[in-house]
Amino acid sequence: MFTSSVVSYPERGNFGNSQYRGNTTGKIIIDLIDNFLPGDGFFVDPAVGGGTTIDVVNHLGIADRFAGFDLHSGFNLIRDDLTRAVGQQADLIFFHPPYGGMIQYSGNMWGEPHNDDLSRMSEYEFEQALKLALINISDATKAGGHYAVLMGNQRKNGSYYNWSSLTEKLAPDPLVDEVIKCQHNCVSDTRQYAKPVIRIQHEKLLIFKKSSMVNAVSSLDLALKAIDANLMADLLVTLKRMFQCCDWSKQELFDTLEHLSKSSHFDLFGAIDYLLNSQHFLLTQNGKYTLA
Repeated sequence: MFTSSVVSYPERGNFGNSQYRGNTTGKIIIDLIDNFLPGDGFFVDPAVGGGTTIDVVNHLGIADRFAGFDLHSGFNLIRDDLTRAVGQQADLIFFHPPYGGMIQYSGNMWGEPHNDDLSRMSEYEFEQALKLALINISDATKAGGHYAVLMGNQRKNGSYYNWSSLTEKLAPDPLVDEVIKCQHNCVSDTRQYAKPVIRIQHEKLLIFKKSSMVNAVSSLDLALKAIDANLMADLLVTLKRMFQCCDWSKQELFDTLEHLSKSSHFDLFGAIDYLLNSQHFLLTQNGKYTLA
């Protein structure tokens, strides 16, 4: 059972195929079940990979309350409805996706290369597919139930990919717990680098609580509302930064930002006019605005 937001399992235990790269320890799944699966609850893993979760439920004696799937066995989380595949909504879902393209699975760990394998996608494709997978998982979770995503970050070609923060951003339901898992015996531990590098030695288990009335359509509705809210917030920050340097007239602002107005359907000038008349700015006697 989790008693701290930081966990460490130096020994992975006899769960899953230890030769299946990226396979996690079953001990974190046991702790997750102890904390979040009701006594008679139903548990699902839509990406069993090397079979760790299967070994865990057999070990705990709850295999009759478990459903597990994977792309390598014919279930496609990007195309197939998880609720329909399970036959009911779950009390708890555990999802351990690829960490971007860190390890390629189809055509490497199993079978032929697959178009819907998250590990073979570009960064943009991965983000879109991950969001779809998370909404599919959310829809397959009972209201009030939980789903947990174990996600690590990646450094590639000098860039740092914060996949765990992206997961938190993309999930349609609220985050209720975050567990930092220390990593042990990583392949990168034995590598030598020409320059000093901060080695990534943690993963995050992000635990979300399923909200009622959350689905793909309601998520889109919230996203559309957030676009306008975020644009206004970003515009306010930009204007405040400009006014830190000097006072501006409305026309000077319009002239300076005209190129942005031409490249967007957003009513930039109307938004500027609205903000200039808000409590954030004051009109001075010389016709210019200043920070309030």
